[in-house]
Amino acid sequence: MANSQVTLIQSIYDERSENYDNSHHGALAEAYIRTAEPRDGESVLDLACGTGLVSLLAEEKVGKSGHVVGIDISPGMLDVARRKAQQTGSKATFLQHDISDLTGLDILPPGSEGFDLITCAAALVLLPDPGQAIRHWTTWLKPGGRIVTDVAAKDVHVPSRILRRISDKLGVSLQWDESWVQDEQSLGDLLASAGLDVKTVFLTESFQERAYKAADAEEAFEKAVSSPMFRNFGDPAFREEAKRLFVEKFVEKAGPSGALIDEAKMYMAVAHKHSK
Repeated sequence: MANSQVTLIQSIYDERSENYDNSHHGALAEAYIRTAEPRDGESVLDLACGTGLVSLLAEEKVGKSGHVVGIDISPGMLDVARRKAQQTGSKATFLQHDISDLTGLDILPPGSEGFDLITCAAALVLLPDPGQAIRHWTTWLKPGGRIVTDVAAKDVHVPSRILRRISDKLGVSLQWDESWVQDEQSLGDLLASAGLDVKTVFLTESFQERAYKAADAEEAFEKAVSSPMFRNFGDPAFREEAKRLFVEKFVEKAGPSGALIDEAKMYMAVAHKHSK
């Protein structure tokens, strides 16, 4: 990533770190483990590991003979992960690094030609070039090894959905690019273009649901722009105009029902590296 993007992502997730686990991310991590099925003795590389939710669950499955490495760009998130690891006696390794390029890291198990499993949860759209990153990740997979990753399903997050639709009028945009995500096939195509054998792509269950009422649209805007994820839409230079447009678009999309449903659903995929 460019330095400015790295700094932005670091600051967003540093700020979110202490409360990150108080969300649907724990349920998402459990879904990763069910889908990836890490086995005893396997090696796991958890990219954008955050607070270690996937890493620590994976370690329980691979056991003492396994090998787990978590990598994240945010020191704050890694502090939480290491604290949890210390509390549980985990032997997982947590490193700070840009996951787009892992060149030069000494993270493989001794004598191994690659990881059995690479996971990357809730992070692909944060990368400037997800396809290039995945192609790089495959070089860290052993032949027959697998990648499990996801993206948020199209239009599931209400504040993000509304802000994206008013962004052009404000001359400001979301702080990540999700424009390439149209359906499950978007994720499958991305993995296939990296030379991987895509085994499955599916829409997950909803890990969290919330109903937003049109009458509460102003409150929804204020809460959204208080978050580091959407704070740029709360710039004082256009904050009131942004709120007006947000409420207007919200009411339009809510229609006669007067409500929009927010569901934490993902497109999740499993893809394998071709065996030699």
